[in-house]
Amino acid sequence: MYNFWSVTSSLLFVLAMTACSSGGNSDDTGSGNEQDNGADTGDRVESCDAQSCKPLPSGIYESAGINDPVGNISDSAAVVGVLVRHNWNECDDEDADADNIDCLIDAISADLDAAQAKGVMVNLIVMDGHSAPDFVKQRCTVFDYDKQGSPAQMCLPWDENYLADKLALITALGQFDSHPALALMYFTGACSSNGAEGACSVDETEYTAAGYTPERLAESYRTIMDMYRTAFPTTPLAFEVHEIFASADLWQNLWDHVSDGGRVGVASWWCSERLTLSGSNTVGVWPIVQAAASETFSVCQTVGNFTLQAWRFTDVALGLDYGQADESTDEQILNAFNDTINWAQGWEIHANQTEMIVPYSVIEVWTKDVDNPDFQNRLLQF
Repeated sequence: MYNFWSVTSSLLFVLAMTACSSGGNSDDTGSGNEQDNGADTGDRVESCDAQSCKPLPSGIYESAGINDPVGNISDSAAVVGVLVRHNWNECDDEDADADNIDCLIDAISADLDAAQAKGVMVNLIVMDGHSAPDFVKQRCTVFDYDKQGSPAQMCLPWDENYLADKLALITALGQFDSHPALALMYFTGACSSNGAEGACSVDETEYTAAGYTPERLAESYRTIMDMYRTAFPTTPLAFEVHEIFASADLWQNLWDHVSDGGRVGVASWWCSERLTLSGSNTVGVWPIVQAAASETFSVCQTVGNFTLQAWRFTDVALGLDYGQADESTDEQILNAFNDTINWAQGWEIHANQTEMIVPYSVIEVWTKDVDNPDFQNRLLQF
Protein backbone atom coordinates (compact mmCIF):
# COMPACT_ATOMS: atom_id res chain seq x y z
CA MET A 1 0.00 0.00 0.00
CA TYR A 2 1.31 3.47 -0.89
CA ASN A 3 2.17 5.34 2.31
CA PHE A 4 0.65 8.82 2.47
CA TRP A 5 2.41 9.59 5.73
CA SER A 6 5.90 9.08 4.39
CA VAL A 7 5.78 12.11 2.12
CA THR A 8 4.92 14.80 4.67
CA SER A 9 8.54 15.69 5.28
CA SER A 10 9.15 16.18 1.57
CA LEU A 11 6.30 18.63 1.04
CA LEU A 12 8.45 21.72 1.43
CA PHE A 13 10.91 20.44 -1.15
CA VAL A 14 8.56 20.04 -4.10
CA LEU A 15 10.22 21.53 -7.15
CA ALA A 16 8.84 22.23 -10.59
CA MET A 17 10.99 19.89 -12.67
CA THR A 18 9.94 20.31 -16.26
CA ALA A 19 11.63 18.24 -18.94
CA CYS A 20 10.50 20.61 -21.67
CA SER A 21 11.91 24.01 -22.34
CA SER A 22 9.66 26.93 -23.20
CA GLY A 23 7.26 26.12 -26.00
CA GLY A 24 6.93 28.13 -29.16
CA ASN A 25 3.96 30.37 -29.75
CA SER A 26 1.45 29.56 -32.41
CA ASP A 27 1.19 32.02 -35.27
CA ASP A 28 -2.43 30.99 -35.82
CA THR A 29 -4.63 33.85 -34.64
CA GLY A 30 -7.90 32.61 -36.03
CA SER A 31 -7.78 34.09 -39.49
CA GLY A 32 -10.82 32.17 -40.64
CA ASN A 33 -8.85 29.97 -43.02
CA GLU A 34 -10.36 26.53 -42.60
CA GLN A 35 -6.94 24.95 -42.90
CA ASP A 36 -5.67 26.93 -39.89
CA ASN A 37 -7.68 25.07 -37.27
CA GLY A 38 -5.17 25.00 -34.43
CA ALA A 39 -5.00 21.20 -34.52
CA ASP A 40 -1.38 20.95 -35.66
CA THR A 41 0.64 21.05 -32.45
CA GLY A 42 4.01 20.78 -34.17
CA ASP A 43 4.65 24.53 -34.24
CA ARG A 44 3.39 24.92 -30.68
CA VAL A 45 6.09 22.68 -29.19
CA GLU A 46 9.03 23.53 -31.44
CA SER A 47 11.39 23.94 -28.47
CA CYS A 48 10.37 20.73 -26.74
CA ASP A 49 12.59 17.66 -26.79
CA ALA A 50 10.63 15.22 -28.92
CA GLN A 51 12.36 12.32 -27.18
CA SER A 52 11.05 13.28 -23.75
CA CYS A 53 7.91 15.39 -24.11
CA LYS A 54 4.53 14.30 -25.37
CA PRO A 55 2.87 16.50 -27.99
CA LEU A 56 0.36 19.06 -26.81
CA PRO A 57 -3.20 17.69 -27.08
CA SER A 58 -5.53 18.47 -29.96
CA GLY A 59 -8.74 17.25 -31.54
CA ILE A 60 -12.12 15.95 -30.41
CA TYR A 61 -12.40 14.17 -27.06
CA GLU A 62 -15.63 12.61 -25.85
CA SER A 63 -16.83 14.04 -22.56
CA ALA A 64 -18.42 10.80 -21.44
CA GLY A 65 -19.93 9.63 -18.17
CA ILE A 66 -17.94 8.25 -15.26
CA ASN A 67 -19.23 4.71 -15.76
CA ASP A 68 -16.75 2.92 -18.09
CA PRO A 69 -16.04 5.92 -20.35
CA VAL A 70 -13.44 4.01 -22.38
CA GLY A 71 -15.55 0.91 -22.85
CA ASN A 72 -18.52 2.98 -23.97
CA ILE A 73 -16.61 5.44 -26.14
CA SER A 74 -18.37 6.52 -29.31
CA ASP A 75 -17.40 4.92 -32.60
CA SER A 76 -17.40 8.34 -34.28
CA ALA A 77 -14.40 8.66 -36.58
CA ALA A 78 -13.95 12.24 -35.34
CA VAL A 79 -13.13 11.23 -31.77
CA VAL A 80 -9.43 10.88 -30.94
CA GLY A 81 -9.85 10.42 -27.21
CA VAL A 82 -12.05 10.45 -24.12
CA LEU A 83 -12.24 12.43 -20.90
CA VAL A 84 -11.81 10.04 -17.95
CA ARG A 85 -13.00 11.26 -14.56
CA HIS A 86 -12.11 9.61 -11.28
CA ASN A 87 -13.11 10.71 -7.79
CA TRP A 88 -10.25 10.78 -5.33
CA ASN A 89 -12.61 9.11 -2.84
CA GLU A 90 -14.09 6.47 -5.14
CA CYS A 91 -12.56 3.69 -3.03
CA ASP A 92 -13.94 5.01 0.28
CA ASP A 93 -16.55 2.26 0.41
CA GLU A 94 -13.79 -0.32 0.87
CA ASP A 95 -12.31 1.31 3.95
CA ALA A 96 -13.06 4.97 4.47
CA ASP A 97 -10.48 5.31 7.22
CA ALA A 98 -7.57 3.96 5.19
CA ASP A 99 -5.33 5.04 2.35
CA ASN A 100 -6.84 3.32 -0.68
CA ILE A 101 -4.48 4.74 -3.26
CA ASP A 102 -3.80 1.31 -4.76
CA CYS A 103 -7.49 0.88 -5.55
CA LEU A 104 -7.62 4.22 -7.36
CA ILE A 105 -4.39 3.56 -9.22
CA ASP A 106 -5.69 0.18 -10.37
CA ALA A 107 -8.89 1.75 -11.71
CA ILE A 108 -6.99 4.44 -13.63
CA SER A 109 -4.51 1.90 -14.95
CA ALA A 110 -7.36 -0.22 -16.30
CA ASP A 111 -8.83 2.78 -18.13
CA LEU A 112 -5.52 3.80 -19.67
CA ASP A 113 -4.71 0.25 -20.75
CA ALA A 114 -8.18 -0.12 -22.27
CA ALA A 115 -7.74 3.17 -24.14
CA GLN A 116 -4.37 2.06 -25.50
CA ALA A 117 -5.95 -1.19 -26.71
CA LYS A 118 -8.67 0.80 -28.48
CA GLY A 119 -6.18 3.23 -30.00
CA VAL A 120 -7.63 6.31 -28.28
CA MET A 121 -6.11 8.92 -25.97
CA VAL A 122 -7.19 10.00 -22.48
CA ASN A 123 -7.64 13.35 -20.79
CA LEU A 124 -7.49 12.38 -17.10
CA ILE A 125 -8.89 14.22 -14.11
CA VAL A 126 -8.90 13.08 -10.47
CA MET A 127 -11.45 15.23 -8.69
CA ASP A 128 -10.71 17.04 -5.44
CA GLY A 129 -12.87 19.35 -3.31
CA HIS A 130 -15.70 17.38 -1.71
CA SER A 131 -14.31 14.28 -3.49
CA ALA A 132 -11.31 14.06 -1.18
CA PRO A 133 -11.37 10.74 0.72
CA ASP A 134 -12.69 10.60 4.27
CA PHE A 135 -9.26 9.78 5.68
CA VAL A 136 -7.92 13.00 4.10
CA LYS A 137 -10.79 15.07 5.50
CA GLN A 138 -10.21 13.54 8.93
CA ARG A 139 -6.61 14.84 8.89
CA CYS A 140 -7.19 18.29 7.38
CA THR A 141 -9.10 21.34 8.52
CA VAL A 142 -12.34 21.14 6.56
CA PHE A 143 -14.58 23.89 5.27
CA ASP A 144 -18.34 23.26 5.31
CA TYR A 145 -20.32 24.61 2.38
CA ASP A 146 -23.56 24.16 0.49
CA LYS A 147 -23.27 22.11 -2.69
CA GLN A 148 -26.41 22.55 -4.74
CA GLY A 149 -28.63 22.39 -1.68
CA SER A 150 -26.74 19.64 0.14
CA PRO A 151 -24.09 19.97 2.87
CA ALA A 152 -20.53 19.25 1.73
CA GLN A 153 -16.98 19.57 3.00
CA MET A 154 -13.63 20.36 1.40
CA CYS A 155 -10.17 20.65 2.89
CA LEU A 156 -8.66 24.09 3.18
CA PRO A 157 -6.09 24.20 0.36
CA TRP A 158 -3.30 25.56 2.54
CA ASP A 159 -3.71 22.91 5.25
CA GLU A 160 -0.38 21.10 5.66
CA ASN A 161 -1.91 17.65 6.09
CA TYR A 162 -4.06 18.14 3.00
CA LEU A 163 -1.02 19.21 0.99
CA ALA A 164 0.91 16.18 2.21
CA ASP A 165 -1.90 13.85 1.13
CA LYS A 166 -2.26 15.69 -2.19
CA LEU A 167 1.46 15.27 -2.79
CA ALA A 168 1.21 11.55 -2.11
CA LEU A 169 -1.70 11.24 -4.54
CA ILE A 170 0.00 13.17 -7.33
CA THR A 171 3.28 11.35 -6.81
CA ALA A 172 1.46 8.03 -7.16
CA LEU A 173 -0.36 9.26 -10.27
CA GLY A 174 3.00 10.20 -11.75
CA GLN A 175 3.64 6.57 -12.68
CA PHE A 176 1.26 7.19 -15.59
CA ASP A 177 3.39 9.99 -17.04
CA SER A 178 4.95 7.53 -19.48
CA HIS A 179 1.71 5.77 -20.38
CA PRO A 180 1.23 6.17 -24.14
CA ALA A 181 -2.54 6.64 -23.84
CA LEU A 182 -2.33 9.60 -21.43
CA ALA A 183 -2.59 12.79 -23.47
CA LEU A 184 -3.41 15.30 -20.73
CA MET A 185 -3.45 15.42 -16.93
CA TYR A 186 -5.76 17.92 -15.28
CA PHE A 187 -4.75 19.97 -12.23
CA THR A 188 -7.32 20.03 -9.41
CA GLY A 189 -7.28 21.82 -6.08
CA ALA A 190 -9.29 21.74 -2.87
CA CYS A 191 -11.18 24.98 -3.52
CA SER A 192 -13.56 23.45 -6.05
CA SER A 193 -17.31 23.37 -5.54
CA ASN A 194 -17.82 20.28 -7.71
CA GLY A 195 -14.35 18.78 -7.35
CA ALA A 196 -13.30 19.26 -10.97
CA GLU A 197 -13.72 22.84 -12.11
CA GLY A 198 -11.85 25.91 -10.96
CA ALA A 199 -15.03 27.43 -9.53
CA CYS A 200 -15.20 27.78 -5.75
CA SER A 201 -18.79 28.86 -5.19
CA VAL A 202 -18.69 29.39 -1.44
CA ASP A 203 -19.43 32.35 0.80
CA GLU A 204 -16.43 34.67 0.72
CA THR A 205 -17.02 35.99 4.23
CA GLU A 206 -17.14 32.47 5.67
CA TYR A 207 -14.11 31.39 3.65
CA THR A 208 -12.17 34.44 4.87
CA ALA A 209 -13.11 33.61 8.44
CA ALA A 210 -11.65 30.15 7.82
CA GLY A 211 -8.30 31.71 6.93
CA TYR A 212 -8.62 32.54 3.24
CA THR A 213 -6.61 35.32 1.70
CA PRO A 214 -5.96 35.62 -2.03
CA GLU A 215 -2.22 35.29 -1.41
CA ARG A 216 -2.63 32.17 0.72
CA LEU A 217 -4.79 30.41 -1.84
CA ALA A 218 -2.48 31.40 -4.69
CA GLU A 219 0.57 30.08 -2.85
CA SER A 220 -1.11 26.74 -2.17
CA TYR A 221 -2.14 26.38 -5.81
CA ARG A 222 1.37 27.14 -7.01
CA THR A 223 2.60 24.44 -4.64
CA ILE A 224 0.09 21.92 -5.99
CA MET A 225 0.90 22.82 -9.58
CA ASP A 226 4.58 22.23 -8.88
CA MET A 227 3.65 18.79 -7.57
CA TYR A 228 1.97 18.02 -10.89
CA ARG A 229 4.88 19.39 -12.91
CA THR A 230 7.30 17.26 -10.94
CA ALA A 231 5.22 14.08 -11.19
CA PHE A 232 4.40 14.59 -14.88
CA PRO A 233 7.61 15.84 -16.52
CA THR A 234 6.53 14.83 -20.05
CA THR A 235 2.71 14.92 -20.04
CA PRO A 236 0.85 18.17 -20.81
CA LEU A 237 -1.15 19.60 -17.92
CA ALA A 238 -4.21 21.85 -17.84
CA PHE A 239 -6.20 23.74 -15.23
CA GLU A 240 -9.83 24.83 -15.52
CA VAL A 241 -10.74 28.48 -14.86
CA HIS A 242 -13.70 30.30 -13.35
CA GLU A 243 -13.60 33.59 -11.53
CA ILE A 244 -13.43 33.16 -7.75
CA PHE A 245 -15.05 35.89 -5.65
CA ALA A 246 -15.48 38.00 -8.82
CA SER A 247 -11.76 37.87 -9.56
CA ALA A 248 -9.52 36.12 -12.08
CA ASP A 249 -6.38 36.91 -10.07
CA LEU A 250 -5.85 33.38 -8.74
CA TRP A 251 -5.73 31.90 -12.22
CA GLN A 252 -3.71 34.75 -13.68
CA ASN A 253 -1.19 34.16 -10.93
CA LEU A 254 -1.08 30.44 -11.70
CA TRP A 255 -0.78 31.05 -15.44
CA ASP A 256 2.10 33.47 -14.84
CA HIS A 257 3.74 30.75 -12.75
CA VAL A 258 3.61 28.11 -15.52
CA SER A 259 3.41 29.92 -18.83
CA ASP A 260 7.15 29.80 -19.52
CA GLY A 261 7.20 25.99 -19.28
CA GLY A 262 5.50 25.49 -22.63
CA ARG A 263 3.30 22.53 -21.70
CA VAL A 264 0.55 23.75 -19.35
CA GLY A 265 -2.75 24.77 -20.94
CA VAL A 266 -6.03 26.26 -19.77
CA ALA A 267 -9.51 24.75 -19.98
CA SER A 268 -12.95 26.33 -19.95
CA TRP A 269 -15.55 23.78 -18.89
CA TRP A 270 -18.20 26.44 -19.47
CA CYS A 271 -17.29 26.81 -23.12
CA SER A 272 -19.80 28.76 -25.18
CA GLU A 273 -19.58 31.95 -27.13
CA ARG A 274 -22.04 33.82 -24.91
CA LEU A 275 -20.10 33.13 -21.70
CA THR A 276 -16.98 34.83 -23.03
CA LEU A 277 -19.03 38.01 -23.33
CA SER A 278 -21.65 37.96 -20.58
CA GLY A 279 -20.83 35.24 -18.05
CA SER A 280 -20.78 36.52 -14.48
CA ASN A 281 -17.85 34.27 -13.50
CA THR A 282 -16.30 33.57 -16.89
CA VAL A 283 -15.70 36.85 -18.71
CA GLY A 284 -12.80 37.77 -16.43
CA VAL A 285 -10.90 34.53 -17.11
CA TRP A 286 -11.38 34.61 -20.88
CA PRO A 287 -8.09 36.51 -21.49
CA ILE A 288 -6.24 33.71 -19.67
CA VAL A 289 -7.84 31.10 -21.94
CA GLN A 290 -6.79 33.12 -24.96
CA ALA A 291 -3.24 33.58 -23.66
CA ALA A 292 -2.91 29.83 -23.26
CA ALA A 293 -4.38 29.26 -26.73
CA SER A 294 -1.67 31.52 -28.13
CA GLU A 295 1.24 30.13 -26.16
CA THR A 296 0.45 26.47 -25.45
CA PHE A 297 -3.07 25.03 -25.81
CA SER A 298 -6.65 25.47 -24.63
CA VAL A 299 -9.54 23.08 -23.99
CA CYS A 300 -13.21 23.79 -24.69
CA GLN A 301 -15.69 21.61 -22.82
CA THR A 302 -19.05 22.85 -24.05
CA VAL A 303 -21.38 24.19 -21.38
CA GLY A 304 -23.95 21.57 -22.39
CA ASN A 305 -24.77 19.25 -25.23
CA PHE A 306 -26.30 20.74 -28.34
CA THR A 307 -28.59 17.83 -29.15
CA LEU A 308 -30.84 18.31 -26.11
CA GLN A 309 -29.63 21.61 -24.63
CA ALA A 310 -29.14 24.05 -27.48
CA TRP A 311 -30.89 26.68 -25.35
CA ARG A 312 -27.85 26.78 -23.06
CA PHE A 313 -25.96 28.58 -25.84
CA THR A 314 -28.68 31.23 -26.24
CA ASP A 315 -28.22 34.89 -25.41
CA VAL A 316 -30.78 36.85 -27.40
CA ALA A 317 -29.25 40.18 -26.35
CA LEU A 318 -26.04 39.09 -28.09
CA GLY A 319 -27.87 37.85 -31.18
CA LEU A 320 -27.37 34.19 -30.24
CA ASP A 321 -30.85 32.64 -30.40
CA TYR A 322 -31.01 28.86 -30.34
CA GLY A 323 -34.36 28.52 -28.61
CA GLN A 324 -35.38 28.30 -24.99
CA ALA A 325 -35.40 25.39 -22.54
CA ASP A 326 -36.64 22.18 -24.17
CA GLU A 327 -38.08 24.07 -27.14
CA SER A 328 -35.25 24.30 -29.67
CA THR A 329 -36.10 23.38 -33.24
CA ASP A 330 -33.91 21.06 -35.32
CA GLU A 331 -32.64 24.10 -37.19
CA GLN A 332 -31.74 25.92 -33.97
CA ILE A 333 -29.93 22.84 -32.66
CA LEU A 334 -27.84 22.58 -35.81
CA ASN A 335 -27.18 26.33 -35.81
CA ALA A 336 -26.08 26.26 -32.16
CA PHE A 337 -23.66 23.44 -32.91
CA ASN A 338 -22.22 24.89 -36.11
CA ASP A 339 -21.96 28.45 -34.81
CA THR A 340 -20.23 27.37 -31.61
CA ILE A 341 -17.79 24.99 -33.25
CA ASN A 342 -16.95 27.54 -35.94
CA TRP A 343 -16.40 30.15 -33.23
CA ALA A 344 -14.27 27.79 -31.11
CA GLN A 345 -12.13 26.93 -34.12
CA GLY A 346 -11.60 30.56 -35.05
CA TRP A 347 -13.55 30.42 -38.30
CA GLU A 348 -16.40 32.87 -37.64
CA ILE A 349 -17.30 35.98 -35.67
CA HIS A 350 -20.67 36.29 -33.96
CA ALA A 351 -22.28 38.43 -31.26
CA ASN A 352 -20.68 41.67 -32.44
CA GLN A 353 -17.17 40.54 -31.58
CA THR A 354 -14.43 42.57 -33.19
CA GLU A 355 -12.11 39.71 -34.10
CA MET A 356 -11.96 35.96 -34.29
CA ILE A 357 -10.60 34.13 -31.29
CA VAL A 358 -7.34 32.24 -31.02
CA PRO A 359 -8.70 28.73 -31.65
CA TYR A 360 -9.13 26.07 -29.04
CA SER A 361 -6.80 23.11 -29.50
CA VAL A 362 -9.12 20.54 -27.91
CA ILE A 363 -12.88 20.33 -27.67
CA GLU A 364 -14.50 17.95 -25.20
CA VAL A 365 -17.87 17.15 -26.76
CA TRP A 366 -20.67 15.42 -24.87
CA THR A 367 -21.67 11.90 -25.88
CA LYS A 368 -25.08 13.02 -27.16
CA ASP A 369 -23.28 15.19 -29.70
CA VAL A 370 -20.52 12.84 -30.80
CA ASP A 371 -23.28 10.30 -31.51
CA ASN A 372 -25.44 12.79 -33.42
CA PRO A 373 -25.27 11.86 -37.15
CA ASP A 374 -26.02 15.47 -38.17
CA PHE A 375 -22.80 16.64 -36.54
CA GLN A 376 -20.31 14.11 -37.90
CA ASN A 377 -19.07 15.93 -41.01
CA ARG A 378 -18.35 19.09 -39.03
CA LEU A 379 -16.64 17.25 -36.19
CA LEU A 380 -14.35 15.59 -38.70
CA GLN A 381 -13.11 19.04 -39.75
CA PHE A 382 -11.96 20.06 -36.27
